[in-house]
Amino acid sequence: MKETSLKKIFFVFLKIGAFAFGGVYSMLAFFERELLHRNKWLSEEEFSEAVAVGQLTPGAPIINTGIFIGYRLRRLKGALITITGLVLPSLIIVVTLGYVYIKYREIEIVKAFLKGIGAAVVGLLLGVIYKLGKKILNSSSAIVLGMMVLILAILKINPIALLVLSGLTGLILYRRRDA
Repeated sequence: MKETSLKKIFFVFLKIGAFAFGGVYSMLAFFERELLHRNKWLSEEEFSEAVAVGQLTPGAPIINTGIFIGYRLRRLKGALITITGLVLPSLIIVVTLGYVYIKYREIEIVKAFLKGIGAAVVGLLLGVIYKLGKKILNSSSAIVLGMMVLILAILKINPIALLVLSGLTGLILYRRRDA
């Protein structure tokens, strides 16, 4: 595979950072489109691994996922460029929106606008969940494990404990099959 330029990595992640709204899971749809389909920098398996690493490591999962991908593409420089591209638009947007929100938060049109964005975010989240679920929940044991974790998450069990237990369960279930 041809080495990707740092400039290209920066602009792709700047674009993702500027146009991917709604949090981690809605941003993953943009990651997938840009990194797998448009630029073909990752396979589906590599993308799933990057998402898993992003979820397992402390800090913002989407930033962690980006760092992992940037590092995979161009090592330390790629990771640093990825962070810069992802964070810069968010910083500018958050500071600007914070100012506007403080100044105009009681206006009805602003409230209505934010409710519309909230509904769109839920739709984006469901789309990403569906796509990831199709790829990952491809066996009855994976479906059962996923449902059990969902139930435990609804019951507000510690997410770190759920991830560790799920990883250990994966070792037990899938290591035997691959051996």
